[in-house]
Amino acid sequence: MIKRLIQNTVISTVAFGAAAILGLIVIPVIIRTWGVTEFGLIVITRLLLPSGMMAVLDFGLSEVATQVVARAREHRDWDRVGRQLSFLTAVSILLALALSVSIWLGAPYLTVIMKVDAVHVDRFIDILHYTALANVVLVPALVWEGTVKGFERYNLLRLSEFTSTLAYVGLTVWASTAAVSFEIVAYIYLATLVARALAVLVAATAALIKKRAKFGAWTAPIRRELSYRCLLLLQGKLIGGITGPIQPFLVGLLFGPTAVGIYDTLVRLARVSKIVVSLLTSALLPVASRLDERGSSTTFQRLGELGLIMLPMFTMPPFAAAAILSPEIMQLWIGPLLAPYAFWMGLSFVIPMCTQYLAIGNIIFLTRTEIQARLNLLMGMQLLIWAGLSAATVSVFAERAFILGQVFGSLLVLPWQIGTLRRALNLKPESFLKAIGTQAAILMIGSILLWISARYIRVDSLVKLALVAATFCLTSWVAQYFLVLDERHRAVFPAIGRLMGLTPKKQLTER
Repeated sequence: MIKRLIQNTVISTVAFGAAAILGLIVIPVIIRTWGVTEFGLIVITRLLLPSGMMAVLDFGLSEVATQVVARAREHRDWDRVGRQLSFLTAVSILLALALSVSIWLGAPYLTVIMKVDAVHVDRFIDILHYTALANVVLVPALVWEGTVKGFERYNLLRLSEFTSTLAYVGLTVWASTAAVSFEIVAYIYLATLVARALAVLVAATAALIKKRAKFGAWTAPIRRELSYRCLLLLQGKLIGGITGPIQPFLVGLLFGPTAVGIYDTLVRLARVSKIVVSLLTSALLPVASRLDERGSSTTFQRLGELGLIMLPMFTMPPFAAAAILSPEIMQLWIGPLLAPYAFWMGLSFVIPMCTQYLAIGNIIFLTRTEIQARLNLLMGMQLLIWAGLSAATVSVFAERAFILGQVFGSLLVLPWQIGTLRRALNLKPESFLKAIGTQAAILMIGSILLWISARYIRVDSLVKLALVAATFCLTSWVAQYFLVLDERHRAVFPAIGRLMGLTPKKQLTER
């Protein structure tokens, strides 16, 4: 099980990381070819997809489907799985129809609300109509994707994701050279998403047929259990979504498409980096579900402890480097057009830095509803701080006020969130706080030295940027290895090597 987890983590990180880089490359192509306003209009329409703002309303269908299938691999009751997936599929179809009809009928009103100028109105409405049609497939695809994740076939998911992204980027570059209208980019994106969803459907169907699982009428206990899990996930996604994917929509309401384009560019790199790093935990849910079903509390606790200490050890230095070097990154990535906003792009990296301490805990405790409910409450506190600070500063900082509010909301609530996870995992407070405090001190000292060095070193190429960031990260990792990790944590590395066949047996025997 653990070997499959490691393999799936590596596959997810490499494949999605490559897809994310391709996605970042295409942004300056769109902005330079069609303009910031047109890019903003494209972003607004993507918010109405399950991968955008609508993710807050998906009832956690993918996550629940993953848990259902993963648990079945332990209890072997595939007849029950068929009934559970029937219920989730029915919910997804109803949600898809409601969402699609709302977008189709509300398209004219969205043009007014989003302050779309007369030149773009007709094309914007056409994009919204095609977006509504695509959701008929993309919302049920959440259940299909969750099913494939439950079987831990992440290689199929990431291959389809990378292939669709590669097709989108290639066709977008072609569109930029063919002098076509900007809405073609939106249609290309929708077509590649639908093609990927259909490929995932084939994979999910094949896996279920192999297990002889069949759809059937769900029972009242199944409906109550899954409804409760879906509502808990909906609650968490609504709270998290307001401080996440809903923000560009609010920016559009207040300031129009150009501000959406600026805001999305400022947070895009931090958001993509957060997603790429989250793939380190994406393969964890089916494993956690199976461990919970088995009652393997010791292994469950061990996974949580490693997530609170070792995941931030690896992921925080790259985020810190990107935050400090944001002026150089903005200049190399977008150019002088948005260079004055580089500080805000750097500030946005604080948000994914905070989530690194919660990433694994948030995943594994999806299997335990009482902890999930407690974490939802803390996210509600974070939402209140975000709303208050953003509202108080929006007249001064415009779209950037939403970044400021989210940064302070994340920082102020983080200690309580970490404390909740520590208590749920029964970790000793003294040793845990020592590890976290030492880790924070190393990053702060290293970040100050990097900031000072960046004032004297001219970072004017990707090679220099990579060398400076890599030096900072390697130094931070080495310091944390010796000063933060104890012997139990360090023992994980040779154990992984042995599990993956990277350490020779003779060498292990000698040790």
